[in-house]
Amino acid sequence: MDPAGPAARAGLKPGDRVVAVNGQPVYDVLDYGFFVREAWVKLEVREKATGKTRWFEIEKDEDNDLGLVFADALFDGLRQCCNHCVFCFVDQMPAGLRSSLYVKDDDYRHSFWHGNFITLTNLTGAQFTRLLALRLSPLYISVQATIPAVRQRLLGHRRAGAIMTQLRQLARARVQMHTQIVCCPGLNDGPVLERTLADLWSLGPALASVGVVPVGLTRYRKNLFSLVPWDPAGAGKVIDAIARWQGQAKASRGERVFYAADEFFLLAGYPLPGPDYYDDYVQLANGIGLCRLFIDEWHEAAQAAFDRMAETSSAGARRTFIVTGLSGHRLLQDLLAATGEKYGWDWSGRGVRAVGVANAFFGPQVTVAGLLTGRDVVAALRALPEPPTGKDVVLLPAAMLRAAGDVTIDDWRPADIAAGLGGVPVEVVPVAGESLFAALCRYAGSP
Repeated sequence: MDPAGPAARAGLKPGDRVVAVNGQPVYDVLDYGFFVREAWVKLEVREKATGKTRWFEIEKDEDNDLGLVFADALFDGLRQCCNHCVFCFVDQMPAGLRSSLYVKDDDYRHSFWHGNFITLTNLTGAQFTRLLALRLSPLYISVQATIPAVRQRLLGHRRAGAIMTQLRQLARARVQMHTQIVCCPGLNDGPVLERTLADLWSLGPALASVGVVPVGLTRYRKNLFSLVPWDPAGAGKVIDAIARWQGQAKASRGERVFYAADEFFLLAGYPLPGPDYYDDYVQLANGIGLCRLFIDEWHEAAQAAFDRMAETSSAGARRTFIVTGLSGHRLLQDLLAATGEKYGWDWSGRGVRAVGVANAFFGPQVTVAGLLTGRDVVAALRALPEPPTGKDVVLLPAAMLRAAGDVTIDDWRPADIAAGLGGVPVEVVPVAGESLFAALCRYAGSP
């Protein structure tokens, strides 16, 4: 709380709870910010010291803040998902992990603040009306399918079939929408996917983007809906379907709007598209365009290093092990080979090695680096014919460490991984081509 602010001058104390503003209940900082824009504000407050309710009338300049800072942006708690999605990743996790990994967030406020995808099925009529009134934009919405019966089956929720009605209402309220389709073979691909893409396109300018991602399957699917993984032919068909809609969108709006996840290209064995494919990388947080951005950053860093010094030095070089998932392994190998061939840098001679770690924890269908566990990384490195020693260095992708405290999904810290390798130095590197290239220069020899 600002001690010189209007609220403090009126008598509010730290720890007091704002219940309503101008007679309107407030459930979060969005409500608070919306209702305090007036020049005259009446606050209903529950005092921390006494537990009693008091009212404060405050006159201020219109649109000025009251000087309040809230301990939690959500006054009524996180709204969680009550769907039973056939592809839900949380349902595919083993027991015994930290409790935060089992939280199913479906809160539109987190969609607005953080870009989390929501389904809109867990809103009451009053909550959806409030969402329209607030006009929060952009929102990130998991669509999956627009045919009512198909979406109801996919999400396991009786209200899931109303998605197009909801999206049209949001469009009329001038809310921009980034949408997602988790594509499952035999359920929402083929003609269902075509119908979904057509329906989304009908939303007009309110449709900001469509990201199509493959379903993720772990080995913990006992007693769950039977799903099959994508094969190369099926992945190629998804890419081709999206390409047709990209062409229409590009001709009409000058941007592609529809995007296939990087994983589809890797699964299909297709070359990754160039940067123009992703426009402004609007779905980067959804893993769409990460590989292309990584490659381009790497090449830019390599060219800059070559421009500074044509010859490279491996004096004092240390063997460097780059940890990644199986889906990124081939990409890293190709990058090392391409820059080595172009600039004459013998990465392998310097002891640089990309190590693709199989995900024994979640199973072979999970191939991304972000879901690697500490124990799998240690096991993979120790199993190498010439494993790393204390004279070497291991580079970990920062995507492995997503929770507070920098721990992996199985609660291993980088120091634990280093200890599991017998004291081998470990460094966490941001998932960016320039960052990895710079780390290699530090350890394997600077260009």
